[in-house]
Amino acid sequence: MTRLSHSKDADLNRTLGILCLLLTLFVASGASCRHHTFGVNPMAPTAFVTPPTLDEIIYAVNANTNRVQQLHSDSARLSVPGLPSLRTSVSLEREHRFRLKSKLIGPELDIGSNDELFWFWAKQAPEPLVFYASHRDFAASPSRGMFPVDPHWLIEAIGLVQLEPGGTHEHPISRGDGHVELRTRLSHPTGDMTRVLVIHERYGWILEQHLLDAAGRAVASARTSGHRYYEAAAVSLPHRIEIQMPDAQLSLTIDVNEFTINSLYGSPDQLWDMPPFEGYTPVNIAEPQFAAPASPLTSSRRGFPAPERPSRLTQQPAYRGYSTVR
Repeated sequence: MTRLSHSKDADLNRTLGILCLLLTLFVASGASCRHHTFGVNPMAPTAFVTPPTLDEIIYAVNANTNRVQQLHSDSARLSVPGLPSLRTSVSLEREHRFRLKSKLIGPELDIGSNDELFWFWAKQAPEPLVFYASHRDFAASPSRGMFPVDPHWLIEAIGLVQLEPGGTHEHPISRGDGHVELRTRLSHPTGDMTRVLVIHERYGWILEQHLLDAAGRAVASARTSGHRYYEAAAVSLPHRIEIQMPDAQLSLTIDVNEFTINSLYGSPDQLWDMPPFEGYTPVNIAEPQFAAPASPLTSSRRGFPAPERPSRLTQQPAYRGYSTVR
């Protein structure tokens, strides 16, 4: 084997291990399958005929999310720049049931969550370990502070966002490009964060999400495209999800052919139970002594700026439910 092929194998092994760790800690539910063409679906209903108010956005976004209880796909692809894409199946049942399995030739990734615990396994990880934790123990563990993004964030990245009617929202701003921007203040164990949603001004699709820390720096972003309206379920979903996590210098894309909505395949026990991983040692990441694996990809905070705001948003923010409202 050449030195080049050794290098590529090493990059693949490191990236799969890091990807497995990050994805699971940003997950606690999941996604789905059939052929379609990216682009505006002419059947998609109009959500807003004029620039929407905050209440109209909350209603449209929550109505779309609440119609999805289960998602499934056997024909997704998970891609990381510079590495082969992985054939991927994804299943979700809200709130905590999730399963993502990826293959290259054989199984490469297995990431799952049920009502009690979650796990993640990578065949090519640097060490033969399978990581797991209960949801309750992880929420109170030191490991929780290592990750600035809520465990449900990957599901939100798909576009299944819940907006609290009484949340600390700014008033939405029309950006003049057919999109509207909505900012929400979020509480987090590591400090307050701001979620920026960029929403289609006609269809109500969530096109971008950015999570900003207290300094206004993006810690995670998702951009979605290829939206399709499923008339039987009255749901619009994206079929390309591009995720960036700048601190991990990680960029990944999930492409889905078509979603099966509110229907799952296979035995529930096999789908939601953590399988045995022969030859891999279980490691509980909620234990106080757990230390995240060192990553050569996590060495600096490089070039992923926060989205620019329209000039009107440079003024003092006015959040509904927040003390700065005047």
